Amino acid sequence: MSVTKRGGVVVKQGGALRFLPASVVMRITACPPISRLPGTPKQLLGITHTGGEIVPVVGTDGESRHTPLLVCLYLGEPVGLLGCDVVSTGSFEVDLATEGGVMFAGALARTLDLTAVFASLQTNVRWEG
Repeated sequence: MSVTKRGGVVVKQGGALRFLPASVVMRITACPPISRLPGTPKQLLGITHTGGEIVPVVGTDGESRHTPLLVCLYLGEPVGLLGCDVVSTGSFEVDLATEGGVMFAGALARTLDLTAVFASLQTNVRWEG
């Protein structure tokens, strides 16, 4: 029986193992300076210049500033994620019982739900006018 593998990045986010597929992660880098934008939700940490482009930076937890910047594609656009500690990169055995999950060191790493991360931004937006 062949083992199905999937390339990507295993991260620790909020104490849980999560997986980001290689098709989503553009690069991992030290966090460059971030410019805060006034009036934005707390999770939108600001914007930064990385890889020759300006990207919005979203925090996935309260300890975001001490983790590498993961630049990911979301809806075709680059977005920086802070708050995930990189545990490993490479090819991981797919967990067939979990949609998108992989096994790492005997533990399940579920897919990091980027849609949920960005939905939390929209629920915290207040329009003032």
